[in-house]
Amino acid sequence: MKDKKLSKSKLFFLLTSVIPVFILYLFICVAPIFTAINESFYGGNQIGIHTPLAHFYDNYVEIFKDPLFWDSFKNDMIISFSKEVIIIVIVVFFSIAITRLQLRRSESNFYRYIYYIPNVLSVIVITQFWGTFFQSGGLFNTIFNTDIDLLTQNPLSVVIFIASWCGIGYFMLILISSINNIPKELFEAAEIDGAGQFRQLFSVTLPQIKPQIIFMAVNILSSSLAANMNIILPLNGGGAQKQSFVMGMFVYYYGKSSATELRLGYANAGAVILMCISFALCFTLNKLLAKGDDNV
Repeated sequence: MKDKKLSKSKLFFLLTSVIPVFILYLFICVAPIFTAINESFYGGNQIGIHTPLAHFYDNYVEIFKDPLFWDSFKNDMIISFSKEVIIIVIVVFFSIAITRLQLRRSESNFYRYIYYIPNVLSVIVITQFWGTFFQSGGLFNTIFNTDIDLLTQNPLSVVIFIASWCGIGYFMLILISSINNIPKELFEAAEIDGAGQFRQLFSVTLPQIKPQIIFMAVNILSSSLAANMNIILPLNGGGAQKQSFVMGMFVYYYGKSSATELRLGYANAGAVILMCISFALCFTLNKLLAKGDDNV
């Protein structure tokens, strides 16, 4: 009788809580994917109006022959993997420093707040500030006594800097919490065995926080491919010569921007390819980093 009541309780919880949320998830997250895939097999420049193509795969064939797409793909890879290296190195270094230097609580909290500031600022505020900072005649040139317009001459370096600066704080909080949860007995045992700080770093700290580092690496890559456009669009719109276009900008250019004739099917095909590339890269990176570790 008790088991029967428990079963009814679980069923009631499933019907009232889990299933509605799952249906909402399907409607918001999954349905648009299939809609984009379906739209990618047609032409047309208005939502809901499908223009048949000579071959249903023509949009995909054209994209893979489009130099702008490959330039966008290359820029995405440069930005994303540069962010991987910069963010992971800085986050690991400062997280370990803050936790192992035995700072006072007020000092530790101060550094956490400082690094987390970019996460509470609007993207528009961030891009406008750094865009002004790096433009010709900006503070960067004043400090270094130069006259370089990095937004025009080397926009990807500016994007990498801004994107890395924005991503440090969030992951630092995760890593600091993970390091603080490492049993102190492990460090004490390492000290008894004569291990110094560097030996403890590679033998105790890094192995213990490996799952968080993998999460950080995969998350940086997935969010970069989807969100690089969020920085580039308000920063310089991809550049006059499209030199800082990324795949997200490519989709926006044909699907939303008034700078060209709208090609919704072509834009959706680009979005589907972006999704597939993102999934393949993230899956591969996760497998490579977690190789040999059954717990990840």
